[in-house]
Amino acid sequence: MDLLQGNQMKKLFSVVCVLGAVLSLLSSCSMPAGRIMKNTEPDSVGSRAAGAAAFDQLLSGAVNKLLLSHGAAREAATKLSVAVLRVENASAEELGDWQEQIFDKISTSINESGRYQTISMRYIDAGLRESRLKNSDLFIPAKRRVFLDILEAAKVPAQVLIFPKLTTGTTELGPKRAQRNYLLTLELVDISTGRDFRVSEEVRKAYR
Repeated sequence: MDLLQGNQMKKLFSVVCVLGAVLSLLSSCSMPAGRIMKNTEPDSVGSRAAGAAAFDQLLSGAVNKLLLSHGAAREAATKLSVAVLRVENASAEELGDWQEQIFDKISTSINESGRYQTISMRYIDAGLRESRLKNSDLFIPAKRRVFLDILEAAKVPAQVLIFPKLTTGTTELGPKRAQRNYLLTLELVDISTGRDFRVSEEVRKAYR
């Protein structure tokens, strides 16, 4: 009887050890390690999509070009109020959580220029819902006026509209190798002058 119990205890101990090893392996696979990056570290380059480094370069380059071109043509005694629309994604990739990040980064860069002040995305989204318009509808003066009237009624009048658009062009180079060009275009419409300003910034990435 003691021998039988001893064998059963050994088997039970072996099963527990195996289960422990399996659970440890599953835990290491399902819970990736993470760490806080230092401010001095460069952004990571995405292995399958644009990623932080590509978007940062696209956004900073395009916004700087746009503000320089518009600022040189438009004198204003006070800060101009800017409505930045959501980015139109015509690329081969899903933006995911970058949709909000792109808006925030564009807004931050515009506000830091000292000559412009952006309107909250909440007002812009609400204005589009209320007017039942899409971004592309705002290029029609009569429809744009409806949208602007809603913002004015909410006490956040817009003097400038900015339309971001992301496109890609992909060149296949062989099995699992490709080059993808990312192009961010910012189109600015000045309400008072009716002038249109358009700039682009490109980043090329190689995938393998």
